[in-house]
This record gives sequence, structure tokens and C-alpha cells, in this order.
Amino acid sequence: MNNQTIHSLEDVFNDPEANELLAPKPKPKTVNSNPDVEHFKEIQEWIKQHGGKEPEKTRDMSRMAERRMANRLKGYRSHEDMIELLKPYDELGLLNTESQKLTLEDTVKDEKQDFNSLDDILGDDSVLFSDSQQTVNSKLFDTKKLHEIRREQENQPEKVSQRHHMADFNKYEPLFKKVQAELASGKRQLRPFKNYEISLHHFYVLRGQLLYIEAVGDRKKINNKSQRKTDARLHVIYENGTENYPLLNGLAASMYGRHGKIVTEPIGNFKLSNDDQVTGYIYVLKSESDNPDIRRVQEDHPLYKVGYTSGSVERRIANAENEPTYLYGPVKVVGEFQVANLDSEALETAIHHALANYRLDVDITAPNGNLIHPREWFVADFQTIKDTVYEIVSRLKQSL
Repeated sequence: MNNQTIHSLEDVFNDPEANELLAPKPKPKTVNSNPDVEHFKEIQEWIKQHGGKEPEKTRDMSRMAERRMANRLKGYRSHEDMIELLKPYDELGLLNTESQKLTLEDTVKDEKQDFNSLDDILGDDSVLFSDSQQTVNSKLFDTKKLHEIRREQENQPEKVSQRHHMADFNKYEPLFKKVQAELASGKRQLRPFKNYEISLHHFYVLRGQLLYIEAVGDRKKINNKSQRKTDARLHVIYENGTENYPLLNGLAASMYGRHGKIVTEPIGNFKLSNDDQVTGYIYVLKSESDNPDIRRVQEDHPLYKVGYTSGSVERRIANAENEPTYLYGPVKVVGEFQVANLDSEALETAIHHALANYRLDVDITAPNGNLIHPREWFVADFQTIKDTVYEIVSRLKQSL
């Protein structure tokens, strides 16, 4: 947008670039193309157009596309599987990060200087949630491995099974989202991995990431020092859209040595146990205000508020028409998520951070003439918000 000062929604709509700013980003329609490759090419093209300057993580709402590219580039550089995938397309040497490599301890120390809350960890591709072999958890678990685990891994002819991007992951993505939702709600539970048992079509958690056993090959006899006499080749799919084909005993040893978890089957009539502590509620609201500026936004874009309360949602919004956080108007509850055993306020912060690119960032004139600057209203569809809530809660539970 141009450099004029924005005071209200009217200023935004009068700006010639308003439609571009508020328009929802089109979803890629090509099923066979890899979205990460396309995003990486987009980043390179942007850098070429800006004289070699890399995108910055700016808070300027008119540069949100640049912010998204900066976040993506940071994520690509911190994941070995992404570097391997994108290397053939790296015309500018963006993934050549040898000079930038730090020890794990230095990396965590450097990150903590910028951490203000849980959202900084979840939303910024932190090493703490990285899928790299050098994550904090893997280092912790690698320091004291049981003798049996070492022997299992030493007896594997292929110690490392490389992950690759899965071309038809779109068929499995809804399944992972469903499991994330069931983990978030408590309908599925996490249990410690034990007995080296890997079952077909079951879900597990390894290094904080969901994985799915798509296929188990024929059992074959093995002749080594392992206590196990047979092994089988697996087809494993991960929630980040990658796949690999490890040996069953090797994956089981990794699960056991890295404190992997079993994802239980859905519980029919799920109820919280006495040991569970309800810490609050995340709610999603739709404005029913007759404010013409708000109506104008809603004509072309979804507009929802995402908030948190430790008590009843109904009581929290009872005085909505007199509170700036609700835009001085009535609201309708369209979603409510009970949170147990997690810090709900920190969770709300993480969700707001994850939805930052959708945040409505304009001033609105209240009925009393004062300007309000809403921070919890987003031009994102309800499904996007719901998926974000489920994914973050699921990831938090997996990392515990």
C-alpha cells in the first residue's frame, strides 16, 4: 500500500491496493506439483527482483507476503530433508548455509534471546521443534542409549533411511488432520512406546512428529546378534508430507531410544478423567455488528475473533456490545475448544502468532468516536482457524 497514514477501514478501502491486501491468497490448484518447490522458486524470484536482498520478517501489514517468504526460507534452511529436496532448484545458493552452522547449544541460546512466549517457539521453525537429527530431544536421548538399542542399530545394514517428499500426500493429509483433532480433544491418547511393536495402519510419534504405518512388507529371517529373528520393510508417512522405507527393527529401536509414543485408537465415549485439569477455552466468534465498516469487510472476507477465557464463554461475551475487543457489537460463538492440561493463555498466543498473516490490522471507529485497533480478529476461514488450533494442541502434546 502507499505511505499514507491509515486511521480507519475507510482509508484502507480507498487505497488502490486494498483489494490486493485483503484478498485471500489463492490455493495452488496443481495436484502433482510440490508446493515447497513452488514456494522456493517464488522466494528466489522475489530476491532477483530486489537486487539480491532476502525477504525480511517484517511487521508491516503491507509486506505480509515478504514476511511469509522470510519464514519459509528460514524453515527450509533448518530442515535437512527440505535442503535435500530443494537443492536442485537453488540457483542463488540460498541453502548453502555452511558458514552459518552453529552448535546445537549455540543455536538454542541464540533463539532464546528472541523468545517472548510459546508462539515464538511454535511459529518460527525453532530448533526445539525441528525434525533434524540435531534437535534438543534427539541429543538428550542420544546421550544414554540402552545397550540393546545400540546393538539393534549396529546390526542394521541401513542405519539411516532417507525421507523424501511424498507426491500424493494430499490423500493422507485429511487423515493426519483428523488424528490431530482427536489428539487435541483427548479422543486419542499418547502412550509410551514399548515391546518393539509396530502395527500396520497405526499412528506413532517420533521426535514430536506424527507418523503413519502405511505398509508392512513380508517378514524375513535375519542372522545377527539381535534378539529379534525377523525383520520387515515398512512404508512410513509423516505429517510433514515426507515418506521413507525403514526396516521395522530399526524404526522400533529409534522409537524406543528416543522416547517415541503410541497413538491410541479413538475412544468411543470420551470423557476427561479425574487427573485431567481443564485450564480454559479457546473460542471463535463471528461479529454480528451493524457497523458499516465491519459489514464491508464481511462482504468479501471471512472475519473471526479468536480468544481465550478461563471460565464460561457465554459469560465472557455477555457484555460484548460495550467492549472494544468485540468491536462494540454483538457476536456469535461459532467454535469452542476445551483445553485440558495445557496453558490456555499461552496456547491462545501461539494460535494468534500462527494466524498472524490473516490478522485484520486497521483502526475502527467505535460508536463513541474513539479509534480501536483490534488484534484478535482474522480474515481467515473457520476451517483454517480450526485446523490451526488442532495442529498446535496436537504438536504441544506430542512434544511433552
